[in-house]
Amino acid sequence: MGIREAQRIIMNHFAGAARRFGFSELYGYIYGALFLAREPISLGEIAERTGYSISHVSTALKSMESLGLVVRVKKPGDKKVYYRATKLLRDWRQAAYYSRILEDIQQMKRNLKRALLELEGETSEEAKFIRESIELAMKRNELAEKIIRYLISHDDEDVLKRLLECLESGEKR
Repeated sequence: MGIREAQRIIMNHFAGAARRFGFSELYGYIYGALFLAREPISLGEIAERTGYSISHVSTALKSMESLGLVVRVKKPGDKKVYYRATKLLRDWRQAAYYSRILEDIQQMKRNLKRALLELEGETSEEAKFIRESIELAMKRNELAEKIIRYLISHDDEDVLKRLLECLESGEKR
């Protein structure tokens, strides 16, 4: 009972994490099944372990593969396709958080530019104040975009370790 319960806890954890990241809980169950597997496992084995149909699992695996959460593996002499988890939380963060944050940053950039266009020709003090506020927001938005793109292109643990060191040292860098 201990092993089965431990497996259930892990599978439920990943299902909950998938929901929190904005994905279907099926992604979490699949990831959990692959995370707990010693070797890559087939589509049928994943469906059996998760309790979902092969068609649902197949569709989810295609999406998960495009997000870099799972990897397709071929075994020599075997026509079946097998999968393994990437086992990198960084991939989940990038797929879930960073891409959504970038989408929001891009949307904000478009809206700020649209608002600036609406202010063209306006010369009142209120228009001047709004223009300055928008320009400040654009600078901050640009900085946020640079930070997120940096996090996407570099190893999370290294970046976070360096950031923590800077914060703990109290120095300006």
